Amino acid sequence: MAEVLRSFDDPVTDQLGTYHVRVVGRYAEDKMWEGWLEFDPIHPKGAPKGATVVGPVESRQPEREHLAYWAGGLTPVFIEGALRRAQNPLVVRTKVIEEPVSDHPAPRMVRVFEGDVRPEAVLDPFEIGARNLDILAQELRALNRPRLLNIIAAYDLNPSRQDIAWMTDTQLARFIVVAVEAQLAQRAR
Repeated sequence: MAEVLRSFDDPVTDQLGTYHVRVVGRYAEDKMWEGWLEFDPIHPKGAPKGATVVGPVESRQPEREHLAYWAGGLTPVFIEGALRRAQNPLVVRTKVIEEPVSDHPAPRMVRVFEGDVRPEAVLDPFEIGARNLDILAQELRALNRPRLLNIIAAYDLNPSRQDIAWMTDTQLARFIVVAVEAQLAQRAR
């Protein structure tokens, strides 16, 4: 419980008014004595009467007698500084340490699609082949094996499911051109 250690007869004045000053102390939880100043407005300028300004801890001492000795040595200059500190408390910005929300990652999700799922092709062989089969052959030669196989699967260019694993990239490109040419000819009839 806090107690008044010293009261000053001479008031302190600043731009907001005149104050009666007292030094207050208490025995803290960490077994130290801490002291601070309270300022009661006598003639407040714009502040409501009775709005006591309580300052921060100004001293910490191991014994009550040490705190009382500190309070006995306070000067008017110290008291004016304590009033400024009480009216304009120190602002300390600290970085908030973030805490994780989870203890483990989410489980790996595997989506299973029912029905016929075809790979995505990088080009439409029918769109290019309808304009010019030579350009189609040229563009296919620029693609790697997985992309050529994706085009064959995506556009069902191997309906009889022939074994094409043995074919080179050049042979796969030619296989696509022949299959597109045959289907375009069939559509034209």
